[in-house]
Amino acid sequence: MESPSFFIDIDGVLYDGQKPIPGGPAAIDFLRRKASPFLLVTNTTRSPVDSVESKLRLLGYAIPRDLIYTAPMATLEYLQAKWGQARLFMIADPSIDAQFEAAGHYLTRHEEPVDAVVIGTSRWPSFGDVDAAWRLIESGAEPIAMNRDLFFPDGGVKRIGAGAVVAALEAVVQRPATVIGKPNPNLFDLALAHAGFTREATIMIGDTPEVDVAGARAAGLRSILVKSGNHTFGEDTGGADWVIDSIDELPAWYARECSGA
Repeated sequence: MESPSFFIDIDGVLYDGQKPIPGGPAAIDFLRRKASPFLLVTNTTRSPVDSVESKLRLLGYAIPRDLIYTAPMATLEYLQAKWGQARLFMIADPSIDAQFEAAGHYLTRHEEPVDAVVIGTSRWPSFGDVDAAWRLIESGAEPIAMNRDLFFPDGGVKRIGAGAVVAALEAVVQRPATVIGKPNPNLFDLALAHAGFTREATIMIGDTPEVDVAGARAAGLRSILVKSGNHTFGEDTGGADWVIDSIDELPAWYARECSGA
């Protein structure tokens, strides 16, 4: 294989909670030395992209924001294409509100007429919010899931993700949610365009078979599954092309698989 380009998940691949995955910064430095381009492609909706960049820097990763592509960024592209500026009922971490407001959207957490209900990961989602969202969707608002991950890693603990809220709403409404993040192949298409990568040369590195691996396969990409983060040893790998213990093993994988390494 010639030198590939990489999409790299963040939570569970580069860090877990407030701790970097061992060997992660060195693996990123290795890719730079090999001139293998990469883009961080993440479903995280708990932080705006500036905060993601800052956290990565604090954990030893010098990765600028133009190499980070998040589900909220893709959601903003979707909203811009459909409404320009929209009225949104948010079930998401308030830390990303400014990112949406800067794009001209009106945000509320009160039950009032809106164009869409936007759902992201919130550490303690309120059932009252779900109840209000149900009525808003029944009144015509579009349900938009920035991701539908069932879990997210948080310092060695698995927590319930946005997918549980999406599932609760879909159980009572008559329309499926519009899913923006992985495993929707549209996110990978947007990320390819954002980075200028070719589909044939791009490999997704992630920790969740049903999100990272399945999404990559649907988008025509190959994938590497790491066993850190959401993945549990012995679980189905989802048909990943390669499986490694963690990002720390990426240089060794590269030496085996890439011609001229």
